[in-house]
Amino acid sequence: MNISAAPLGPFETNAYLIVSDDGRTCGVVDAPKGAGAALLGEIKTRGLKLTHLLITHGHWDHMCEAHLFAAAGAQVIAHRDDQQLIENIEAYKDRYQSMIPWLTDDDFCSVKVDRWVTEGDALAACGFNFEIRHVPGHCPGSILFYAAQEKVAFTGDAIFAGSVGRTDLPNGNWNQLLEAIRQRIYTLPDDTVLLPGHGGQTTVGREKKTNPYAKP
Repeated sequence: MNISAAPLGPFETNAYLIVSDDGRTCGVVDAPKGAGAALLGEIKTRGLKLTHLLITHGHWDHMCEAHLFAAAGAQVIAHRDDQQLIENIEAYKDRYQSMIPWLTDDDFCSVKVDRWVTEGDALAACGFNFEIRHVPGHCPGSILFYAAQEKVAFTGDAIFAGSVGRTDLPNGNWNQLLEAIRQRIYTLPDDTVLLPGHGGQTTVGREKKTNPYAKP
């Protein structure tokens, strides 16, 4: 699996470009501000066919430019528990603009989700097979995309290298997040590479041994 990460937007949210082994198709995980300019041009230059946009959860910094990838032909994948956040992003404009005053109305464009997925679903995207695991707590519709053969999981903001997602945002739940991490992340093989929504990569084994917040 050819993966490149681009930390973008005011929160340095990771957007991941996944390219199939044959170098023909690609998919994107999350679409923060700046992802369209950073990735769509590269996709076109490399002659790749964009097939999927995988949204790990509905917070603005992970999907505010999802509509650009949908317009470019990507099938949008997300969890229905975040439907309001994703398909009615305009309702949250005032809250985000109060934190980041330089955001404009153009930064709040909803996108139509093509397929809702949930715990245990299988997804074939850009040449790879993913298992969906539901990891709520940071956000109700938080999911991870696990490619078993490639030993990679895109985890969104559920867990980071040495940390976990914040739960003081609306609908966050600390106990739910820790339980989801133990049941849905720590049950993956220890050598699984975790690619989070912010910061660098880690592994399941490393977090089980060293994460001070989510102990096995």
